[in-house]
Amino acid sequence: MKLYDLIATAIVTVVVSGCCRNECANTYIVEGTVVEKATGLPCVGFDIEMEEQVLENGVLNGFFETAGTTTTDNAGFFTISFPRKSALEYRLSVNKEGWFGISQDINPDDFSPDIPVHIDLETLPSAAISVHITNQAPSAELDKLRFRFTEDFNQYTTCGTEWMVFEGPSIDTLFNCILPGNEWMPYLYIDQSGEEDLAISDSVFCVAFETTTLDITY
Repeated sequence: MKLYDLIATAIVTVVVSGCCRNECANTYIVEGTVVEKATGLPCVGFDIEMEEQVLENGVLNGFFETAGTTTTDNAGFFTISFPRKSALEYRLSVNKEGWFGISQDINPDDFSPDIPVHIDLETLPSAAISVHITNQAPSAELDKLRFRFTEDFNQYTTCGTEWMVFEGPSIDTLFNCILPGNEWMPYLYIDQSGEEDLAISDSVFCVAFETTTLDITY
């Protein structure tokens, strides 16, 4: 399952490298760690890619090129060394199947030869939720249900919190979205089919790397 790339907050600091100036004068270095946001545990074996948008003969390429790749080690640490170029923008990407991807822009002015740029990143495992909404027989033209999720998890979801309205007979709707794994997803629905509205507020626990089904019948 291809996940959506999402921008994560990065902490950028500068540390001194041990390589000699002659070797590193034309080399930039980016390093850092990737951890799970909820637990702080290291993210091991994650794919790291450094990309650059460069000027060639005074002309800006309209696309990013790969400057270097690596994977995180057992401590979630990574380091990439790449040739110094006339770049207008750098982008660091972190990906692993089942996790939210990270895309972090880096200002070229942050780089100096022989001085690594250190970036600490956080990500979350993903889960899926499948919502099945039906109205039970006998159904009627005036049957109506309003549904919404009530937690947006900031950028870590595709579910949204907007109201969805289902009207009329023979409603049988299925929709899916992505959210952080091992989290409770709260929701609210209002059955407006009768003389009085019936509001139900509840939540469902969504296990990481799995699809949780939520059935609602009114």
